[in-house]
Amino acid sequence: MIYCVVKPYGSVWGLAQRAPIVPRDTPGGLVVGVRLWWVKSIRNTIMGESLSIRSTEMPEVIRILGDPEQRDEEDQSPADRPNVKYDWEESDPAAKNYSALGEKLALAGDLFRRPGYGNGLVLVLPTGHQVMIRSAADLAPVIADRVALLVYLNGNVKGSKLSASHLNAMLKSKAFLNHFLIIDHVTIIPRYLPDFSLTVPGFNDGGEGYRYLYLGPSPFVLDSLDHIRAFLDIMAFASEADRTNTVAAALTVLLRDHWPGAKAVLLVTATKSHAGKDTVILFASGLARQCSISYQSTNWALERAFVGVLNHDPDAAVVVIENARLDKRDRQIASAFIERFATDPEPFLFSTGTGPAFRRRNDILLAISTNFGTVSEDLLNRSLPIHLNPVGNVADRQSPIGNPKYEYLPHYQHEIAAELRGMIERWKEAGMPLDRQVRHPFTEWAQVIGGILMVSGFDGFLDNYGTRRVADDPLRHGLGLLGAARHEEGWQRPDFWATETGTLGLVKQIIPPGDQEGKEARKRGIGVVLSAHRGEVFEAETETERLHLTLEKKRGRFDEKDVHVRYQFVVAHREPVSGDDQ
Repeated sequence: MIYCVVKPYGSVWGLAQRAPIVPRDTPGGLVVGVRLWWVKSIRNTIMGESLSIRSTEMPEVIRILGDPEQRDEEDQSPADRPNVKYDWEESDPAAKNYSALGEKLALAGDLFRRPGYGNGLVLVLPTGHQVMIRSAADLAPVIADRVALLVYLNGNVKGSKLSASHLNAMLKSKAFLNHFLIIDHVTIIPRYLPDFSLTVPGFNDGGEGYRYLYLGPSPFVLDSLDHIRAFLDIMAFASEADRTNTVAAALTVLLRDHWPGAKAVLLVTATKSHAGKDTVILFASGLARQCSISYQSTNWALERAFVGVLNHDPDAAVVVIENARLDKRDRQIASAFIERFATDPEPFLFSTGTGPAFRRRNDILLAISTNFGTVSEDLLNRSLPIHLNPVGNVADRQSPIGNPKYEYLPHYQHEIAAELRGMIERWKEAGMPLDRQVRHPFTEWAQVIGGILMVSGFDGFLDNYGTRRVADDPLRHGLGLLGAARHEEGWQRPDFWATETGTLGLVKQIIPPGDQEGKEARKRGIGVVLSAHRGEVFEAETETERLHLTLEKKRGRFDEKDVHVRYQFVVAHREPVSGDDQ
């Protein structure tokens, strides 16, 4: 087959290996560079070279089938390919037969070894789909289609089929399996290796966990940000940080193979329905596969849906928990399963009714969208927050780029992906600087993504991290309201703060459920909460100003006889709220 890649205007990074460059006239009369290469087989691909060109047309990737008479034998289907012959002598050592047959099968170029001990083979179809070969029943037809096999016993023909015991043994034998390349992933979209280099067509050995078989064309890269900025400009982000975090989410999906179990959970919130939460997640997903499940408040139900969708689509890169909302009995959106998955580099996945248990490398970005519901502290601590705050009737909005979800993103997804790759290339050319100022529990992820954004001129990465932790966490939000209302009271005992919590209607929001009934219980409960959050900064807004409040704790006599504990909220920073602030 032949691939033709029409390059866009501007500086292009790509491969440096030579191949024919064929000029072609566009309908407008301009001459553009067209890269052609012949894909002889999956394992042996001739790559092209990078070039800079000018064109008024959008970049295109076109797949053209070559003349069937010119196809190499390796490019034909197994049924068309002449059978390779092998005579299996039962009296020979098993290892000899296993090794020889493995060598014959490997010539087909479409069989690869799965990682791990004795995990069998995988058959890669031209479409990129994979067929797992784990048992004798799986292996037998593969051999029949590729090798003309005769089985002998002491020089006499015994038949043309191998026993199930031999077939199963080969799938666990190094003598057989060592003839096949080990691959961790088969992909039709470009991926990034550990050194942040892009995959090239064919086999890419980036080490364990990063052995890719890339079946797509050589990826093109744009050095502009026009398509990204056009999308960002029409979305109703609450702040510059939310805008920048959206680009950070898209970069995280591109680099999802890095930081397994140590990358943020994408948390998209909005003040109203149809604000664009799903559109933001679709932008972040880019060319990668996305699957959605519904939020379930019970862990077993959520895990079952999650494992089921991965069994159905193991190539999913983004799993979206859509429109999470609270039941009447729930105080917040929480899930022990999500928290465990987000921090496990190789999670163990199993749920009854979804098939056998399995482990997989954590190369998935989790995304949660919600309008109605606050999120648990554990999820907030691990989140990449994006908040949308549209003003007015969203149905009346006029977009200069058309419908962003159904028109703009599908039409320009390749250009957006190329611009994101361009951001990573600029960062590499700048020496891969890290953002040492950003603060997040997933430090390495935050510093790398922050560095890429910094080089491309995006400001405010994770500046809303503290704000969203307060706004989306019911407890912190309640403490912010309490401090804003009573910060002028100075040092006070826990019983004072318990009384004021009740006066302001914040009991259910602040005091633990077991301590909400009775004066002494509330006094004990508020003391535990205030002590646990001492030293933290809370944000709150009154009718006239926006406050940053620090919660302080002190043990002393306070002009009294006995030593005791008191708490106070101190205004660390305040700014006026303008009359037309929305």
